[in-house]
Amino acid sequence: MSSVVTTGVLDPAPYDAYARMVQRLLDVPVALVTLVEPERQWFPGAVGLPAEVEAVRETPLSHSVCQYVVADASPLVIEDTRLDDRLRTSGAVVDLDVIAYAGWPLTDHAGLVVGSLCAIDHRPRAWSEDDLAVLEDVAAACSAALSERRLRELASESARRAHDLSSRSRVLLALSEALSATLTLTDVAAALQRTALEQLGCLRAGVWVTDAHDPIRSADLPLAQPATRRMLRYVSPAGDTWGSARLNHALALDDSNPVGHSVVDQRAISFPDTETQNRRYPDLDYSEQVGQARSFWPLVERGEVLGAMALVWEERRVLTDDELVTLGALAAYTAQAARRALLTGSQADSLVTLQRALLPRLPEGGALSLAARYRPAAERDQVGGDWYDAVTLASGATSLMIGDVVGHDVAAAATMGTLRTMLRALTWSHGDATAQNVSRLDAAMRDLGVEGVATLVHLWVQPDTGAGARPGDAVLRWTNAGHVPPLLLDPHGTARLLAPEPADLMVGVDATVERREHTARVEAGSTLLLYTDGLIERRRESIDAGLARLAAVAARHHALALPDFLDAVLADAADDSDHAHDDDVALLAVRFTG
Repeated sequence: MSSVVTTGVLDPAPYDAYARMVQRLLDVPVALVTLVEPERQWFPGAVGLPAEVEAVRETPLSHSVCQYVVADASPLVIEDTRLDDRLRTSGAVVDLDVIAYAGWPLTDHAGLVVGSLCAIDHRPRAWSEDDLAVLEDVAAACSAALSERRLRELASESARRAHDLSSRSRVLLALSEALSATLTLTDVAAALQRTALEQLGCLRAGVWVTDAHDPIRSADLPLAQPATRRMLRYVSPAGDTWGSARLNHALALDDSNPVGHSVVDQRAISFPDTETQNRRYPDLDYSEQVGQARSFWPLVERGEVLGAMALVWEERRVLTDDELVTLGALAAYTAQAARRALLTGSQADSLVTLQRALLPRLPEGGALSLAARYRPAAERDQVGGDWYDAVTLASGATSLMIGDVVGHDVAAAATMGTLRTMLRALTWSHGDATAQNVSRLDAAMRDLGVEGVATLVHLWVQPDTGAGARPGDAVLRWTNAGHVPPLLLDPHGTARLLAPEPADLMVGVDATVERREHTARVEAGSTLLLYTDGLIERRRESIDAGLARLAAVAARHHALALPDFLDAVLADAADDSDHAHDDDVALLAVRFTG
């Protein structure tokens, strides 16, 4: 058990706030933030205690249920303590009327369980999954507050002990600030490197993570046999110049190297100089080795080993106890950020995979050549509702669709899939009346309870059989429901927007609105570009400026093969040095080949 604090002196305000939050969200009479010590438990946060306990904010362990959360290092959820062999005689049950109990572990800066965030009822209660999810989330926030307080104390103690340690007391704050905006493992590695170099005087700092970004449970270490051998891989930040780390970018997760050794033993391993390290690990590539002293720390978060960090100093040195405490906190902060980056990446990858799975395969052959692109937003956890579709029907005509569901979440992606499927079915069933098909879609959304609002363009392409038409000429019929206008490039690259009138209302707003259909003749060799607004929108810029830029870019690249044309348009129109794309982009290009 780790002692987060050594006295009962703690500002109760923030911890009382956590207790009140649990009381309100779970509708319980008592909620506590409990820290367990060898002879007592005490409550930095409490609501609903009896007056005599509230006055002292502590009880002996004879009246503690929370001690079992700490002892077991796991949640404790009891519907009726009177039926539990371990608890039925506890003073908490007999004297304090603790009947239903749900407690979640609170951890300190080192990841050790030191207390419990608990909800208490005076009558039996079956705790729901939602109750426990709330308890887990609030406990995580409370643990972070306890950890941060302890880390601040450690930094303050170091600063008081010696003047030369005062600068190190800022390390955790600097790393916290550096890590606050990290989204990827590369970001985390760059933040660690910057903080270690600026605040700790390191020459190099880096992170190795488990292969396939797959954490290992601490309880499963050390790994068994070579057949189960895992690897640790170096995360190279932008502009990285650490040659030795790149040479040793893949290291076995075993004691043949200091990075793997620290993970297997789950402890820090430090060397005062390169000679001592190299003698212990003779098989590494030392051809570009720099510096002298080095220290290796496992990155462990919530019982999972994510990898290890390595720090190198220019000069020979033996790390002091104060420095080791600081580095331990540094490793803990880095592990938290790495775990968050892995979770964010995994969730984002799943969402983008979902989005891509909902996008169709384009028809091939015939008088039209088609290509499409989809690019997710820079914020990887924000899957969008952008979509496109193309269907060649038995008549030989081709139906084209592009749309954008309002929102950036899984619900938007689900609505997108529903609308695409519905419009495809309506087109197949009812033919080429684009305005009527969109009206039918609007009515179906209303009648079937499909919630959502979306813009879209629905087009119908068929050969031009009119007087003077040449092979490959086509007729376009389309309707626009609040979407950005299609762009048509003639064979010479002259661009024009298909926007003869203001667009109609978006779908999902008013199913009774009248929709209009437009017609245009297209020359063989022309290119039609359908796109979503993420391609042209810029902060502090009008939509007209974005449309003009797109027309110029598309005209410049119109002679390229269709896939290359889309890549060039996406690169030139959607990206610039002052703008990080914050919206999804879908593009569908059609070339009238004849």
